Amino acid sequence: MSVDPGPRERIVRSALELIGTQGVSGTGMREVVGHAGAPRGSLQHYFPQGKEQLVREALALAGRTAVGSVERVREGGTSFRPSDVLDVMVAAWRRWLTDSDYALGCPAVASMADVGAAAPALRAAVEDVFAVWQGAIEGALRDAGLSPARAAVWGSVLLSALEGAIVLSRARRSLAPLEAIRAELAPVVDAQVAAAG
Repeated sequence: MSVDPGPRERIVRSALELIGTQGVSGTGMREVVGHAGAPRGSLQHYFPQGKEQLVREALALAGRTAVGSVERVREGGTSFRPSDVLDVMVAAWRRWLTDSDYALGCPAVASMADVGAAAPALRAAVEDVFAVWQGAIEGALRDAGLSPARAAVWGSVLLSALEGAIVLSRARRSLAPLEAIRAELAPVVDAQVAAAG
């Protein structure tokens, strides 16, 4: 039985969704509270440092969500291929893009493009999100048979390709870019295991 999230968690989730669709500067605090169905006074109570604190927490949630999507490859408890790691990443974004009618993008990319360079704390939060996500990808790739060095390289490649495909998919309102990276990179990353063996 799932427990309904409290107002603080609803606010962070709403911020995450709104930042992913309209960026940091396009997301107002009142809008977040309204979207979350939370009392207006809860903002100051839960986020005394204001919008920057809320954005940092929303980005941290994005990182945990991305890690969760990567961890799904391990749920079966059986061996898996490096391409299975890519598959779960693509599957998650396929669902998020279609469920949002291509409105939702990566909140970390949106934050970096919007205010990252002008706000060092937010740039650091974006860097942390990508580090956490890439770390999960690398760990899964190591478990799939890649050496630590190759897992680090391919973690960066897969994450970079996925982020580019998300942007193109949103712009084109098509899953074709996501499907293209899956089709083209899956055999190449799987070949890394054979090359090492």
